[in-house]
Amino acid sequence: MSNGKPGITWRFLIVEDKEDKIRQLLEIAPSCVTAPDQVEVEVCPTFKKAAGFLKKERFDLLILDLKDESDTSLEADSNPAGLGVFEELKKSRFTPVVFYTALAHKVKSMETSFVRVVEKTEDVTRVREEVQRVLGTQLPNLSRHLEELQRSYMWDFVSTHWKDFNNAHEQVDLAYLLARRLALSLEKEARKLGRKMTGKLVPMADPKNIHPMEMYIPPPVGTDRQAGDIMRGLIRDTDGYWIALTPSCDFDQPGRLDNVLVAQCVPLVGEPEYKNWIKDQSANAAPLKALIGDNREDSQSERFKFLPGTFFFPDSVVDFQRLYALPPAELAKMKVIASLDSPFAEAVLARFSRYFGRLGTPDIDKSVFLNRLEAALPKPKSEPTVAGPIAAPAGDTMAPTKVGVATAPGPKEVPAKTPIAIPGKAEAPAPAPASPNVGEKPSAKPTSESK
Repeated sequence: MSNGKPGITWRFLIVEDKEDKIRQLLEIAPSCVTAPDQVEVEVCPTFKKAAGFLKKERFDLLILDLKDESDTSLEADSNPAGLGVFEELKKSRFTPVVFYTALAHKVKSMETSFVRVVEKTEDVTRVREEVQRVLGTQLPNLSRHLEELQRSYMWDFVSTHWKDFNNAHEQVDLAYLLARRLALSLEKEARKLGRKMTGKLVPMADPKNIHPMEMYIPPPVGTDRQAGDIMRGLIRDTDGYWIALTPSCDFDQPGRLDNVLVAQCVPLVGEPEYKNWIKDQSANAAPLKALIGDNREDSQSERFKFLPGTFFFPDSVVDFQRLYALPPAELAKMKVIASLDSPFAEAVLARFSRYFGRLGTPDIDKSVFLNRLEAALPKPKSEPTVAGPIAAPAGDTMAPTKVGVATAPGPKEVPAKTPIAIPGKAEAPAPAPASPNVGEKPSAKPTSESK
């Protein structure tokens, strides 16, 4: 049933010379897809014509026989013409194939998710089932999507801005721009394509994080070795996975590389955090999460680096204490299965450098330091004893109240000081004499005298 979205028109090429088989294949072709998708079919009765079609036109799927009735030579069974068409196809483009042949045993070993084999003695409905399986892998859809990204970018951007690329240097820039643009576009589309390929069976990575496959380039680009290469091989009777830690620039300097430093990638399944988690997932999840998050509990900082597994590499923990120096000749025997992409390769090297270059010093005595800090704090002042208020002069309600300090009993009476008269200003009142009895009010008001 249609969901309202426009369907895809899938193009099939049928290479078959028997009329009855052609008719049967044409009958089942529309039912190989689900509406609103539809099928457009091209039929070739000869292998020569089919090879020409595949070079000039694009098809989403090829239904291919291996031998036609005109070929009666004895060599035909050992070297069928249809197999030659298949080999030429692989040189020019990616197109999934369903072999429909009486010589199924010739190609059975080639069978994969996008190369299927059906014996002609079986009903033609088996061809439909295999076509549906191939389309179900979403590989034809992925191939279409790659071509669409390239088409739209070339027409919508490159063609529009071609006049801006005035010289050869800028046209070289365009080549890098195109490659980078396609890579970024595919990264953004990976989630959509992954969802189409698996439906809801597999959880997708959080958009804020990365999928493990974004860390790797399998197989490596080119033959030159570099830092972050993940290899498999035998070192001192240990067959396992290893990661190169020697800086990439050293590989480019002939004669200067005496040894290559590698660290062992220890399988996660052998680590205690994983073994304890297997016993009780809820109770022992925290240590495993800490290990995966590069913060292993009760271990030296930076010593370990977790690498997530994928189809070519098991979940592993890189241990920077398990180091080996290999001569280039020994390194050449190792099989390089992938490279860490940037910036993940640089992150591993930076982590290793921090761990290997750390400087250990004795810890300071914290109690001595805290005692020193405490000694430097200001001492608190002692609280004075309050002797009682001294009454302010009459009529002066704003005069401050003085506080007497108790010392020895029976203080002497202090005579009032003679104020200095300032011309044009009122004379200030003299302070009241101190009372011999604390808390007792003075018997008379203070007087003013002129000097």
